[in-house]
Amino acid sequence: MVQIEELGKVIAQIIELRNANATGKIPQLAQVVYDSLKIDRHFLLGGEPRDICRFLDAGDGAGLQRMEIAAKVLVEEAGLNDGIAREMRAKAKELLEYVQAKDTATFSLERIQLLDELKGLLKQTAR
Repeated sequence: MVQIEELGKVIAQIIELRNANATGKIPQLAQVVYDSLKIDRHFLLGGEPRDICRFLDAGDGAGLQRMEIAAKVLVEEAGLNDGIAREMRAKAKELLEYVQAKDTATFSLERIQLLDELKGLLKQTAR
């Protein structure tokens, strides 16, 4: 749980940087998250949600929380990777929908809001 709290702080830093238009450090901070989770973007983009969750579970039952963090990193990285932004957002949406369906212990308005935001962005880019 300490890892999840620390990664949450990194995500908050990434969001602050994006909001301040200081995106230069975002790739390094995203890599910190990936390294801590022992994954990379390619694993997330190519994997099935249940397999990703199983891998991220690490035997402590916190796979869903780690998956939500990974999805948030994808969302933030999408803003920096125009060529694959749509793919990253679509995968983040898929992962968050999986978390939403499976997480019976936590109700997250933030997660619901992010899902709605992603749906809107994906609709815009589909045109």
